Amino acid sequence: MSDQKPERPGDLRTRRRPQAAADERVDPVDYRQTEPAPTPVPAPASPNATPPAPRRGRPRREVTVPFSTRLALDVQDLIDAAVDGGEGTIRNVVEEAIREKYGQQYGTEAKDR
Repeated sequence: MSDQKPERPGDLRTRRRPQAAADERVDPVDYRQTEPAPTPVPAPASPNATPPAPRRGRPRREVTVPFSTRLALDVQDLIDAAVDGGEGTIRNVVEEAIREKYGQQYGTEAKDR
């Protein structure tokens, strides 16, 4: 049978030795580039340009938690219709619906955003 399939090795009982990788002796921690990276040349500033104002303090960070859930197709269609109708992003639509439904019940008022 093996005569009919020339792509197979002739003797399967002989062990083949694994081949070493081309970069076997290169330590990834000590890797050095062969060419130095080109340094970017700053664009000349126009004489009328004002420098940007320095940022003060830390940038505002929004505290969020990941949210993943399965939704019924009709609910997903409602969310998509609200987003297409200009109500904002999917996140805004879901957050506002939850605030409106449960905000007063659990102590937080629905906020206009």
